[in-house]
Amino acid sequence: MKLKELENRYRDWLSKQSFPVEDAVYIASNAIHGAALGALLGTLSQVAASHVFPQHSLAIKATVRSPMAEARRFSAGQGIFAGLSCIIRRIRGKDDVQTRMAAGFFCGAMCRLEGKKMGDLHAVANAAILGVLCALLEGGLSKLDEKFSQPPSVEYTRTRCMLSNLGLESYEKNFKKGLLTGITLPLLTDSVLKDVGVPPGPRLLILDHIERDSGILNCKRCAQQGRAG
Repeated sequence: MKLKELENRYRDWLSKQSFPVEDAVYIASNAIHGAALGALLGTLSQVAASHVFPQHSLAIKATVRSPMAEARRFSAGQGIFAGLSCIIRRIRGKDDVQTRMAAGFFCGAMCRLEGKKMGDLHAVANAAILGVLCALLEGGLSKLDEKFSQPPSVEYTRTRCMLSNLGLESYEKNFKKGLLTGITLPLLTDSVLKDVGVPPGPRLLILDHIERDSGILNCKRCAQQGRAG
């Protein structure tokens, strides 16, 4: 099974879950990802201190801790960021650059204030500075992600999954060009697919899949009954 197909199925499954389940999975996956990055960074730093730059080993070890310690630190940081992102996203009702920058600010500030006294103005100032830096970093990364990649849209999750199952991933751009989101699948016709540039063979496969998919077929019947009413 292709990695892209697995990813599409995972996103399709996640999009159908309730808010608590979706948020819990998002936080857990980010924490695991952070732990893996931290462990990798700690391992590389140990190799560098022992074999590559032994003359700077003390400085390296003072900056980067052991793989296990870095794994815990990165896991906590990524988990906090993911949790804050979920909270802010629910409040604002959307996941955009501003949401991620706000989460980055609070995450950086909270990590900096860990173990500090709340009355320590110097610590508070440092936390604010780190929060701003994290917010700017997160904003820059989000902009780069938007520029150089095409992040999967929830509206096209079902469409993407269908095309992946049929081996027609190359026609995803045609669906996006025609704004054929998941909710339009029950309404698709041969002429609509022809208008967005899908050739006859793939059109037949797509329409046959729609007729066989019970979920899409039920939506189609509901839409027809609504128009008839």
